This record gives sequence, structure tokens and C-alpha cells, in this order.
Amino acid sequence: MTGLLQDIRYALRQLRKNPGFATVAVLTLALGIGANTAVFSTLNALLLKLLPISDPQRVYAVTLVNGGTQPPNTDGTGYGNTSFSFPVFEALRQQHRIFADLIAHVPLGYGKVPVRYGNTALEKAGVEVSGNYFSGLGVPMWRGVAVNESDERDHNSVVVLNYGFWTETFSRDPNAIGKILYIKGVPFTIQGVAAPEFFGARPGSAVDFWIPLQNRVELNAWGSPASNHTLYGSPKWWAVPMLARLAPGVTPEQAIQAAQPTFWQAASVGLGTIDPKQWPAHLGFQQIKGIASYASYGQPVDIMMALVGLVLLIACTNVALLILARNAARQREFAVRMAIGASSFRLFRQLLAESLLIVSAGAGLGWALAVQATHALAIWAKIDTGLAPDRSVLIFTLAVASLAALAFGLAPLWTTLRIAVEQALRSNSQNTSQNRVRVRSGNAAIALQIAMCLTLLVASGLTVRTLLNYEHQDLGMQADKLLVFDVNPQGLSDNKQAYLFYQRLLERARAVPGVAAVSLVNTRPGSGWETSGGITLDGVDMRSDAPPHVSVFNEAVGPDFFSTLGIPVLEGRGVTDADTPASPHAVVVNETFAKRFLRNGALGHKLGDRDAYEIVGVVKDSKYDRVREKQAPVIYYPLAQWTMLGQMTVEVRAFGDPMALLPEMRLALHEIAPDMPLQKPMTQAAQFAETYVTPTLFARLALGFGLLALVMVATGLYGTLAYRVQRRTSEIGIRMALGALRANVLWMILRESTMIFAIGVALGLPMAWAAANLLRTQLYQLNYLDPASFMIAGAITLTVTLGSAFMPARKASQVDPTEALRSE
Repeated sequence: MTGLLQDIRYALRQLRKNPGFATVAVLTLALGIGANTAVFSTLNALLLKLLPISDPQRVYAVTLVNGGTQPPNTDGTGYGNTSFSFPVFEALRQQHRIFADLIAHVPLGYGKVPVRYGNTALEKAGVEVSGNYFSGLGVPMWRGVAVNESDERDHNSVVVLNYGFWTETFSRDPNAIGKILYIKGVPFTIQGVAAPEFFGARPGSAVDFWIPLQNRVELNAWGSPASNHTLYGSPKWWAVPMLARLAPGVTPEQAIQAAQPTFWQAASVGLGTIDPKQWPAHLGFQQIKGIASYASYGQPVDIMMALVGLVLLIACTNVALLILARNAARQREFAVRMAIGASSFRLFRQLLAESLLIVSAGAGLGWALAVQATHALAIWAKIDTGLAPDRSVLIFTLAVASLAALAFGLAPLWTTLRIAVEQALRSNSQNTSQNRVRVRSGNAAIALQIAMCLTLLVASGLTVRTLLNYEHQDLGMQADKLLVFDVNPQGLSDNKQAYLFYQRLLERARAVPGVAAVSLVNTRPGSGWETSGGITLDGVDMRSDAPPHVSVFNEAVGPDFFSTLGIPVLEGRGVTDADTPASPHAVVVNETFAKRFLRNGALGHKLGDRDAYEIVGVVKDSKYDRVREKQAPVIYYPLAQWTMLGQMTVEVRAFGDPMALLPEMRLALHEIAPDMPLQKPMTQAAQFAETYVTPTLFARLALGFGLLALVMVATGLYGTLAYRVQRRTSEIGIRMALGALRANVLWMILRESTMIFAIGVALGLPMAWAAANLLRTQLYQLNYLDPASFMIAGAITLTVTLGSAFMPARKASQVDPTEALRSE
């Protein structure tokens, strides 16, 4: 034990003597370990980690396969292959020989819904569930009791909170049980708090609260107006996601075979006989792993894995080069110690202690970096389910880095043991010629670093240029200075009441100082949601005329919508206050619609079968659901002639900073509806930016990885050349004494670096091509073989390589021959 402590103290003294080496080695390992731990932890949480429930291997999400979506002539929810009709759920839950539990979990809205506790209005994600939700999944309660079968049967107004919601709103007060929480204006009694590690079974985001399945119109599933369809009263509405815990001994294949007849019979309720040729769907069971589907995040995470893997390789190579160069200069030290009696085992222990200290410090700092990086990745992936660095991932990454550091750290000992002590103690002039194998190995390692650095820089260039293409894309509107938020009024029974409510809201919002214009829209632009379908134009069904890939989007907007968003009106007029429920029906179409269907003029033509809408205006094309979309035909209906029930989006044009209007807008809404918060307030530009959040993350990560690689390559090359120059001081002195000029010495060192760079580029170009090809689907308006990205990456790599080599080369050229020879 005493010897081990001595070794550690000696190792600490050695590292203190070389603070630059120790700092660079620790930071290099920390960055490599931290980045890899964060990315692989995110991958594990997204795609591989099982839910924290009882026996999760037996729980599956029920899906539709082969047919892809719901049957023809049904209404969907946007979750085509995971939503079923309520009759299907009721029929399948009776199949107890197949299912130990069949569970329904239906969102209360597409996003968060208004919630109020006391005078505080909030927006939270809520789900209505069948009574066996918690018992069937095996989720324990932290406080109180769970939703049960009688709560579902009687549609009781009780709620179970997520642990985080309980912590945030009630400060973990046990007396919160029994208090009243208003959900969409309806009072609910808090009866339980779920276990801290459980965040629900919805992909991608945490659920804040759970209530029993409801039949109240205010709490209709998905936030859909009850005038359209209801959960219990509309068998043609396929809106129920389901989870299945299979009975003991039943495999997914057996469950599919046994449940299929019942499924087909229940699916036909309200539809009549379904033709299997027209809709050849059958049930499927997908095991719930992670918190998202591979289809959503698989390829982005794969690409990040490849990029961050290169960072780890560069980090390991860099540390190895630093340790090799440093220990190579310590050969005489090792020889002297062995000459005075030190055993090879003692040297081994001391070198091992130094390497372990470096690796331990790098791991500690890497874990701290991983915590922050994982949090950033969770924000990107919109994961609010307690994502944290995975310790098993850290151990694996640490093992890889440790093996590299230890192997190269102990390599000099093997070399020392093979050299006679008297040979190592000879003067430096007798050891001028370096070990060619060692030099070539070091050069190969540096060239490999340069190749990986070039690869990361090419990826950085492609992703950054893609991000710039997104940011400078013409949206067809003036998205700056636009504040956007959602409002979901409660307790409105018909469209007339909703119309009056929004009239009051718009009047109050227009009176806010700093507001230039205000309007409404049914679906928030840039939200990724769209409504499309066929059209009847002047009494003719146009669906047969349109190719299958062409969709006609439908949007409902309020008065002054186009002027508020800055969308130019090309012909006729936009939607105005004159477009009321009692006025003649009117629509506005976009430029693409007019060019595709009405090239000889659009004004005056009629859309629809009954109560036909007259086209009264044509507006310039603008982005509808995302920046990347291809322009499609769009029909804009006046909201007053459509429906104003349910959630609407308010667009506010500001004279100055739009976010500065938020306090007054909250006050304006509170005066009209105290229970309602402003939902998801942001600028319209930020909303569109959310549609390319993955390319944004790619650009930032790739740029960060590229800069990190540059620093590592520069450090590794500088350190290696500096040690080499130090060992060749006497050789350089002799050369200069024999007449070599300083420029000759400078070029000798730079030429070696240039050759290494050329080899690195030759190795890196195929790797860069492979990385660019992997990124192909993530690029926007950019060829994956973009010459500018490759040329810029090469130029930066060359600059860093020569810049890192210049300082050691300049130092070598300034060697005084007299001093160099005197040192011998």
C-alpha cells in the first residue's frame, strides 16, 4: 500500500512538472468521453431502453401493418397506424386468453392543454386512459391511488399527476392529494402521484397527468370539437392508441393470429363490410423500447454516432501521441533509474499510475460534460422524460479510452527493457538517428488524425451550409416581428359562441400598445400539421385529374390574415371582416393552385358541391407546414364560415420586439378567460425554425466536432514535433555548423508536416465521401459532393497542420550550433 501511494505521489509530481501535457491530455480525454457518453446515452434512451414498468418485455404497442392506415371512409387523428376505433378497443379488451391487459391511452390534445391550479394558468400534456392503465403496466403510485376500473366506468373527475408536475406545482406537498385541479375548465380531484421514474408511454414527451376516459364534450379526445366526432359516439373515428400486455405464454405471432377475426369484425362497426383487397391491414405488436420510434430518430442518431465515434478515435490517438512523444524523451531517465537499481516492475507501476491519473481525471471531467451535453440533446429531441447520461455507456467509453491511454503509456517501458542501459546512457549525439519504426508509427497516427479531421470538417461544411439554406429560405411571408400563440377556449357549445369569443379577443389584442395587426388561423403555420384532400371545382371532381403525389391543402384563416403575415394579395382580395357566417361563402387560393387548376383566371370560380365557395382572391405562395416543403396548392377558407370551435392560433404583428407583447397578451386573455394560458408562445420565425431543428443540431454538433478535431490535431501535431525537435537538437546543430541555412532547417520540418498532411488527405477523402453520402438525406438544396465544402475543409486542415508545425520548425531554425554542440 505504501509503495502504491509513493507511485501516485511520484506520478503527481511528474504531471505537475508538465502541466501543459497533463492539461491537454485530460481535456482531450474528457471531450472524447463526454461527447460519446452523451450521444450513446441519447441513443439508448430513444431506441433501446425499456419502460420502467413491471415485466416490460411483455408490453407492446398495438399497430396496423400492411394496410398502413385506418380503413377507408374513416376519420383519423394523424397517428394513422397506431390509432383504432373505440369499438375495436372494446372488442379486443374482452379477449382475455390473448391479452392479460389491453390499455387505451388517448391524448387530450395534439399538444398541451390548459390547466389551472388556484389563479395560476398553465399548459400541460394530459392523457385520458382506461381504468387498467396503471395496474396493467405495473406502475406504482408515489402518493395516493391510481385510476381504476370504476373511475373509467363512471367517468369520474379524478386525476393522477406526474411526479415532476407534482414537484413543480405543489413542491411535493403530500396534502396535494384531494385538492382541485381545473383541466380545460373542468374541476378534477387529485387522487394520486405516479412513481418518479414513470413519464407515460407516449413517444417523445412526458405526460404531466392522467384522467379516466371521459364522455364530456369539453374533454373530447385529441382536443377535437365534439361537433365533429366523439370517442364513445363515433365508431368511424379511429382515435384510440392501445397498449397490450400479452397473456402468459402468448407470443406476438399467436396474438395476431388469434385476435385478427375479432379485430376485423369490430373494425367494420359503422362502416359495413370492409373489402380486404381495398384495405388489407392486420394487427401488429411492436415492443415498446425507448421513448421514440427508430423511424423518427434512427438515422439522425446513427449519423451522430458515426461523427462522435471519430471524435473518440481522434481523442485516443491524440493522447497516445502525446504520451508516446513525452515518454520517448524519458528514455534516458528510465535507463538511469534502472542503472541505479529500479526494477522493471517498479517502472511499470509508476507509468501505470501516471496513465490512470490522466484517465481518471479525464473521466471525471468527461462525466460532467456528458451531463450538460445530454441535457442539450434532450432539448433537441424534445425529450422531457429525465434523460441522463447512462453509466454503462460511460463505462464502455471509458474502457476504450483507458485501453488506448494505458497501451501507449506503457509502450516506452517495453522499448526501454529491450535497450541495454549503457546504450541508453550514451550521449545524444550517438542516438541522433531516431527509430524509424517509431517515427513512421507516429506519422501514420498523425495522418489518421488529419484524415478524421478532414472528414468531420466536410460534414461540418455540409451541415452548416444546409442550415444557412434553411435560414435564408424565402417563406413567402414576413415572419419577423410576428408573435404567435394558441388559445383553446372551454365551455363553448357552438360556432356562434366561439365566433363572439374570438371577436372579443381580437378587439382586446388590437388595443395593446405596440400591436400593428392581429389575426387568427386554424393551424399554426410551421407547426408540421396539414389538412389535405380532393376538391370539386365548378362542379367537377378534380381528384382524378391530379397525380397521386399532389395534395391540396386546406386552411381556415381570420380577417386580415394575409396582411398580418405579410403575404401579398396578387388578385382580388383577402379574407376580411365582411366574411361572416351569414355572408356569401368565399375562399382565397394561392398562386400554385391558380396556376395548376385555373390558368385562365381564378376569380369567380366555385369550389365545393353544396354551399359552393367562390374564389375571391389569389395570394402569393408561402410556406404552409414547414420550411422544407414543396409548394402545393392551398385553399384558404374564412374561419367564420368554417368552424371556430377548439384550439386556434393567434398571429400578432408587432411594431417592435414581438416577445415584449407577451405580458399584455396574457393580461388580455386573462380578462376574457381566466382559466386559459397562452399556449406555446413564440415568434413565427422561431416556429418555422422548429421544422429544421434536426439540421440545426447537426450543424452545431458537426461544427463542434470539427473544431474539436482541429484543436486535437493541432495539439497532437505540435506536441509530437516539439518533442522530435528537442531530441534532434544536436543533429540540427551539426547540420547548421556544416553550412545549413535556417531556411533549410525550417523547410525540413515543414516538409515532413506537408507530407503527413498529403497522406492524411489521401486517407481522408474516401472517409469524407462516405460521411457526405451518409448525410445525403439530411441536406437541403445542397449536393452531398459540394465542392466548396470539400475545398474549405481541405484548406482549413492544411492551415492548421502547417500552423501547428511552424512553431517547432521556427524553434529548430533558431538553434545555436555552438550551444547545441557544447551540450554534448
